[in-house]
Amino acid sequence: MKRLAYVTGSRAEYGIMKRLLKKIDDSNDIELTLIATGMQVDEKYGNTYKVIEEDGFKIDKLIDIKIDNSNNSNILDSMSICQSEFGKYFEYNKFDAVMILGDRYEILSVAIAAAMHNIPIIHLHGGEKTLGNYDEFIRHAITKMSKLHLVSTDEYKKRVIQMGENPNSVFNIGALGAENSLKIKLLSKKELENRFGKIEKKYYVVLFHPETITGASVENQIEALIGAIDTYKNEYEFIFIGSNSDTSSDIIFKMFKEYTIKNNFKFLTSARSEEYLSLIKYSSGLIGNSSSGLIEVPSLKIPTVNIGDRQKGRVRAQNVIDVIANKELIIEAIKKSNSFDFLEKLKVCINPYYQKDVMEEGYKIILEFLNSTSINEIKDFYDF
Repeated sequence: MKRLAYVTGSRAEYGIMKRLLKKIDDSNDIELTLIATGMQVDEKYGNTYKVIEEDGFKIDKLIDIKIDNSNNSNILDSMSICQSEFGKYFEYNKFDAVMILGDRYEILSVAIAAAMHNIPIIHLHGGEKTLGNYDEFIRHAITKMSKLHLVSTDEYKKRVIQMGENPNSVFNIGALGAENSLKIKLLSKKELENRFGKIEKKYYVVLFHPETITGASVENQIEALIGAIDTYKNEYEFIFIGSNSDTSSDIIFKMFKEYTIKNNFKFLTSARSEEYLSLIKYSSGLIGNSSSGLIEVPSLKIPTVNIGDRQKGRVRAQNVIDVIANKELIIEAIKKSNSFDFLEKLKVCINPYYQKDVMEEGYKIILEFLNSTSINEIKDFYDF
């Protein structure tokens, strides 16, 4: 039996991976080990590792990296703790491969530790562009340390190969999140209200993360967003969800918290994947800059008002309305998202990240890789 480690650092990434992890965990061919770190083991973000345990998984180790997102120097301290702790963990725990998703700073530290221990890395969601955030260069750095690449579109597949990765190691399987939106059993509106309280009006979900390399002021962006929401607060409800742990996300948390208390709007520090997708399903749209607005939300044919440059460069569906962080322009974007013409277009919206049987295809490729001779071959740079 092959030994596979999966490292999870955030609620969103675990939610994307949950169905695949369950498939692997139930397998007789792969022994799955889960390690939780980052936001998952931080009380400020809800100690969401407990959700993983409630889902029936056993977590082998919790690694607290002491997140302090007040500045980049403190983020680097967290990364160094993460790299050191995973370096020790991989020294004494041997795996045939380590699987990771995405582009977060703690996942970069995990990848470095695994690569230095010569453990093959399976990487999901490589090749994507997000020009407004340090995720951009982190993602590409992880690609160069990985041996198997499961990407979500042909454009991203070409980009990974362009970076010198052997085409035989790059597979476009689509996005698990795009499939999850249609495969996960979602909550009814009544079940949502039982968990989060009565929802009296039509509502939007608001989820915003910092832009970490554009130089944009987080305070100014949130003020523009809140100013736009003020225009509609008598017409709609707004359900806010807490930001991730990127640099300056504490500012977003504070400003959203104060605003929701003042206006009696709901604020959720965190939400399970089925709760989040259910909230989106019954909403008038998602407002903010989450990648889920581009990858998962199109499957539900719900509008996304995407603000700023955090997701600049990512493939988009017709459900996305891009707008800069300007109050008046956000007001117009929200208006457009609920217009008859736009909602009619959504009825035929195609999600570019969706492919049939993503989970099954991903599992098959991972199992073949674990049993292949190429897994232990020295990785070469692929030249065109």
